[in-house]
Amino acid sequence: MPPMKKILVIDDEPLLLDLLTHLLSRIGYQADRAIDGREAAGKLKDGEYDLIFLDIKMPFINGKDFYQKIKTYAPHLAKRVVFLTADIASKETFEFIQGTGNLQLQKPFTIKEAKTLLENFFKTA
Repeated sequence: MPPMKKILVIDDEPLLLDLLTHLLSRIGYQADRAIDGREAAGKLKDGEYDLIFLDIKMPFINGKDFYQKIKTYAPHLAKRVVFLTADIASKETFEFIQGTGNLQLQKPFTIKEAKTLLENFFKTA
């Protein structure tokens, strides 16, 4: 049996954090969570992740800035980031995500959308 994939969810919305980490655990992933970029930075120092769900709009360190930190300090994780956002209508957000070449999961999303994204990500990873 292959090892369980480890996923970090970074989002400042506690309800979404609870929902997504619970879903990930139920479908067979090891889910870890962080309420903001400061907490996430500590978790990245302590462990390796197969995938990171990263909210774009957060206090303290927003998702764009945190992504740049990942590129600098853990570049091997940069392509393992999936952006979470409800702000896809913003030209700036759209261009940022497009520029990274990474996947995104638009809020609000369905369980089916999240599962499909995970399946597709790990097929190609």
